[in-house]
Amino acid sequence: MGVVGPFAASRAHQLVASDGAHQTTLLTGQSVSDSVTTLALILGLIVVFGALVGRIVDRREGLLNIGFVLGWIAWTSGRLGEVYRISPEPGTLMRLSIESLLIGGGVLLAMMLMTNPKKGTGLGHDDEISRFDLAYILGSFRTKSGLVAVAAAAVSAMVVAFLFGRTDLAGQSVGVGFIGGILGGVVGTLASGSVRGEDEKNEPTPFAPIIIGVLAAGVLGPMIGLIFPGASKLEGLVLSGGIPGFLIVSPSAWAVGALIGVPVGHSWVEHSAAQASGAQAKPA
Repeated sequence: MGVVGPFAASRAHQLVASDGAHQTTLLTGQSVSDSVTTLALILGLIVVFGALVGRIVDRREGLLNIGFVLGWIAWTSGRLGEVYRISPEPGTLMRLSIESLLIGGGVLLAMMLMTNPKKGTGLGHDDEISRFDLAYILGSFRTKSGLVAVAAAAVSAMVVAFLFGRTDLAGQSVGVGFIGGILGGVVGTLASGSVRGEDEKNEPTPFAPIIIGVLAAGVLGPMIGLIFPGASKLEGLVLSGGIPGFLIVSPSAWAVGALIGVPVGHSWVEHSAAQASGAQAKPA
């Protein structure tokens, strides 16, 4: 991670906007070919790196390492306010949405590759919570609890961004994405558990649908931005400092929230539930 992260960030930093500055994300640079090439390289890195760590160590370590690599990129990439100032047009928002979709796809592919459904983790322990093979994902989406988890995580992450996103500084973007992921983990886990049937009561709440929900927030945010506040108002909002919070979180920062924040929020809920169960089980 200490090598892959800086290398990926340095490649992302080579991209320039139309004014020659480095205020750009992976897919909003001046040169479409350079942007696509850089994005493809970084996606390839996180897929291979994540799969290796996930198989050699364990899946949770794989998630953490991918999250830190993308966090390095989010921290060193251009400020979204400057991206909107340079190109305040619908195409910019659409590019950001597509970028989030592609990063999310790369993250999901890495997670599927690091999952060996025949064993829990590389250490041989069962870990159904972080299981992410395709059959398991599709199975979770056939249940009401899985669908509710996706929706609850996406909405709660967007609400956090809207309420707490104040500036487009790198720390705000990464921090809001991370906190949004934590709340997505908490609300997604609670919401999933609240609608479970009797046959699911004793099953653990998996990461998969909650992580997908937070990743979806990164895709939905720019699309909502086309309507509210509208691309025509972005330049004025940049100058007045009034960009909605969900538009200051970069695609890479949303992925950080999904990969690092969700497990934190999920563990809070599961730990509290385990403590409550233990307290009830103690004899009076």
